[in-house]
Amino acid sequence: MKRITEEQSRNSLTTQVVLWVVGFVSVLFITALFIMFHHARESIYLEAMEKARQTLHTTELRIDNTLKEVETATRSLHWTIEKRLNRPEIMDSLCRQLLRENPHIQSCAIAFEPGVYPQYGTFREVNAYRSHTDSTQIIAEENAGQQLYTRQKWYFIPLHNEKPIWIDPYVEEEDGEKTIVTAYGMPLHNKEGELVGVLSAHISMKWFADLVLSLRPFPNSHALVMGTDGHLIIHPDSTQEEHEAFFTEAFNDPTNEGHLAAISMKTGHIGHSEIYIDGKQNFIFYHPFENAGWSVAIVCPESDIFGSYYSLWRYTLVISLIGLLLLALFCLFISHQQLKPLQQLVDAARRMANGELDEPVKKSYRTDEVGYVQNTFRQMQQSIGQHITNITHLTDVLRQRNEDLKLAYEQAREADSMKDAVILNMSDRMEQSVKTIHATVDEFRQHVDAMEEEECRHMADKIQKHTEITTELLGNLLDIADKKKEGRL
Repeated sequence: MKRITEEQSRNSLTTQVVLWVVGFVSVLFITALFIMFHHARESIYLEAMEKARQTLHTTELRIDNTLKEVETATRSLHWTIEKRLNRPEIMDSLCRQLLRENPHIQSCAIAFEPGVYPQYGTFREVNAYRSHTDSTQIIAEENAGQQLYTRQKWYFIPLHNEKPIWIDPYVEEEDGEKTIVTAYGMPLHNKEGELVGVLSAHISMKWFADLVLSLRPFPNSHALVMGTDGHLIIHPDSTQEEHEAFFTEAFNDPTNEGHLAAISMKTGHIGHSEIYIDGKQNFIFYHPFENAGWSVAIVCPESDIFGSYYSLWRYTLVISLIGLLLLALFCLFISHQQLKPLQQLVDAARRMANGELDEPVKKSYRTDEVGYVQNTFRQMQQSIGQHITNITHLTDVLRQRNEDLKLAYEQAREADSMKDAVILNMSDRMEQSVKTIHATVDEFRQHVDAMEEEECRHMADKIQKHTEITTELLGNLLDIADKKKEGRL
């Protein structure tokens, strides 16, 4: 016999308990997870912001310290040169001294305005640089440039600005090799305050680029450096055209999402912005170099910043689903075990409804409500069984009495039939006697005058005989009527 139907299964107490418990816990979990992940996202976002800012700040300090060392050494030499402008023959030794004392400086140039030293010709330039094969070997040359130095950035930019300035990196060719360098230039003045030349200290951008490109606070992040003119100085080779195009468009289009970031970087502000490159959301963090006026930036994909958040979300979701499933199975098991007596009561009630009372419910030794219900139901089942036994016994007794009554009724009907037959027979006999008497009386009346005494006596006896028979039969009928009356009463 099927224990429980499908519809009953959906509405069973065990199923309802499991659904209510799992549903409540699910709502509680969802609420708690929503609050937790909301704060976790904010915390991860702030931590990522701080990590990127700290990385930029540390790098900026490290590079700025190096640039400051170069500035300090160049300023010291600048003071010496301006004091000894009357001794042009020692300029090469001063350049060598600067390189020996400052390993970050790759080359040094002292160039003068045309005609300052007529004895050396129209142009006068002293250049010292490190050997490519041995960085400790310093080579000094005069007017060695293949290109007129007055057209070089390191010369005309400081001269034009009339103040010490860092030059945006540019390509320099030495011994057939091209290198990216930047220069710190300082204009030279004579005692009268006139501009007479430029002192320029050149540093290689290789260590600078290696340091910047090594900035990876996140797995897929990359760094770049923007010059004072808005062009990218350093960037990953694979993204050069992409970033150049992006920042060019950002500068020219105020509605571009990267416009604020581009302008802020160019103007030397500190901050971060959200930008979209190739339709993907990125965060850009930027920080200016205090000395050079450039801006270093780190571009981080949104997936990198929130990668741990999304991983945590997925793991938590999987663990929560598995937990809810285990909770549902546990509740189902516990509910089934705890409510198993109720299922037994349901089966017992179904058997009782079908008239099966031979199998009683087992006695429960539990002290909770379920045990109380089971024992009470068992007592009720026993009580109902006892009542049914009594009713069955009474039914059997009544059936036997009914059979006896039926037999007595049949006998009474048979007796009544016999009585009716007797009464009918007695009535016929009385009728015959009355008729005989009536005929005898009629005959006597008709022949009384002609009858003899003997015949009269014979007829009188005949009338007397039938009168006695009629009287006897009438008495019997009266006795039968009295008996019937007494039986009905």
